[in-house]
Amino acid sequence: MIEFSPGALEWIGAGTVVTLLGWLIKFQGWTFLVAGYDSSTEIPEDVVRDISGSTILRVGIATAAIGLIRLVTDVPVGLRLLFGALVVVAVLRMIYRVRSYESADTA
Repeated sequence: MIEFSPGALEWIGAGTVVTLLGWLIKFQGWTFLVAGYDSSTEIPEDVVRDISGSTILRVGIATAAIGLIRLVTDVPVGLRLLFGALVVVAVLRMIYRVRSYESADTA
């Protein structure tokens, strides 16, 4: 039988919340959740929605997946460190993609 450990439930809960936030940004247009973004900037809202929402959705799904793995087995510390490093890389990639955006008019 699967034992619902508090650690696994925390990962699943956090992943669910982050996935919900990513969905709200990407599909519902809640770009006010993106820190530092203002609709008066030169970057179109649909670009920020797509880039930020997709990244946040991926991180949320991966977080929930780690929680599901923790339900079945004990996750080694190395996997948690790797997950943290991958989240940092994903966020840095998201920031780079948003900041280096050029519209088709200027290209």
